[in-house]
Amino acid sequence: MKKYIFFILIVLGTSSCLNEFLEVEPISDISSEIFWKSEKDVRAELNSAYTNIQYAYNSGFLNWFEARSDNFIGAPAGTYPLQNINFNKIDAALAACSWNEWYSVISSANHALHFIPLMDNVMTETTRNHYLSEAYFLRAYAYFNLYRIWGDVPLITEPVLKKSEVIKPAKTDKTKIMELINADLVEADRLVNTSFTGIFIYSPAALYALTTDVAMWNHDYDKAILFSQKLVDLKLHTLDGVDFKLVCSNAETKDNIWTLKWSYVSNGRNQVTYVYYNSSSSIVPARPVLVKWDDPEYNTDVRRSSTLDSTNFWRYNINHFEANPQARIWKWSPGEFLNADLVNEKYIPIYRLADILLLRAEALNKKGRYAEAITEMNKVRKRAKLADKTILDYTDPITSQVDANLLENSILQERQFELFGEGKRWFDLMRTGKAISAMNDFFDNYVAVYGGKGYVRFTQEWQLYWPVNQNILIENSNLKQTGDY
Repeated sequence: MKKYIFFILIVLGTSSCLNEFLEVEPISDISSEIFWKSEKDVRAELNSAYTNIQYAYNSGFLNWFEARSDNFIGAPAGTYPLQNINFNKIDAALAACSWNEWYSVISSANHALHFIPLMDNVMTETTRNHYLSEAYFLRAYAYFNLYRIWGDVPLITEPVLKKSEVIKPAKTDKTKIMELINADLVEADRLVNTSFTGIFIYSPAALYALTTDVAMWNHDYDKAILFSQKLVDLKLHTLDGVDFKLVCSNAETKDNIWTLKWSYVSNGRNQVTYVYYNSSSSIVPARPVLVKWDDPEYNTDVRRSSTLDSTNFWRYNINHFEANPQARIWKWSPGEFLNADLVNEKYIPIYRLADILLLRAEALNKKGRYAEAITEMNKVRKRAKLADKTILDYTDPITSQVDANLLENSILQERQFELFGEGKRWFDLMRTGKAISAMNDFFDNYVAVYGGKGYVRFTQEWQLYWPVNQNILIENSNLKQTGDY
């Protein structure tokens, strides 16, 4: 019976959360008899990783990816009380402080990386290599999120094959985590089948997008330029002819590179789209964003009306921290008012071409290739119905020198509008070193001015990361809490 139960757990990808190991028979006793015998077994294990990414997004997306940024004001109470997160008052008791879903993804990848090379005569070498590439990619993506959210985390690269191998790992310095991410992406690139296409599971395009993103965190601008070009050279994705209204509401356009599927029956409530759409008073767009979007330069920007139900928000109300109950962040159904079941069926874009083109623009700017950077940015602005920028917009008339900082800020502004609500803003602030200054400015010159209280200003780097959930600390005495949480 134990063997049967464990077999089911492997298929579901829940065989080893970091601190929730089961009393089990050695997996090696089972695998040669039952599992890891066919390509279907490999696909089942890797599919479980996507299921756990869905779990992670559902439990933590708004907390980790959006609520900490200057895009939003969180509600102080109610079903989704996100104000403490928004105000940098994070408590280790919060469920979102748990990292177990990400380690479940890593567990599936580690098992795949161990067993696939042992599966002789089961599939072609090309197919086997592509599955290995997918496993490396999934592990890199999971560790990349752990790196960005918690910083120093345990590093686990081998599957748990028998009970004697169960350990209680300590944290590893985040520089070592990034070394593994980079190494995994190199292996994924070496093994990938470049003819594979698709947006709901792993593809070369998804690999090149993630590699570009990681390179930007490492300030490796040459690598970001190289892999963003490899993505473009696939000729699978374009902004031309793609209506911005569809990039989230449809999420299967030529702009979409990697999209997370969602089914209400299979996955339950989609917390991302549900909270944005049906409970917008829980996380309200901050007025400074709307003020920026009111700038005459953006009068023709089609993204604003496709992102926010601007007519119903509190834009002209004295209370800056509450929304009209009828307001909608309706990026997933622009111009429509859908019932809850339909909203819960919407998919979540993880990477889009517009995202990568703007990262490419940043990298080109950092390398002094200003005209090329502006060209890439203009591709996104064109779809938004905005006028092209020129190099003269960033050139000092006296010195004839291009202001790279001004150009970078323009690119980041495009990212804020283009990717609003898609989980990019907070991490953009972190990777560019602007998070502390931007959020303190947000607190001092917006929140405090309009009566907001209880926020905690950022003073040290550790505050940018999340604490470890208190239950995980209790279960594993080898772990230390982040900073002074």
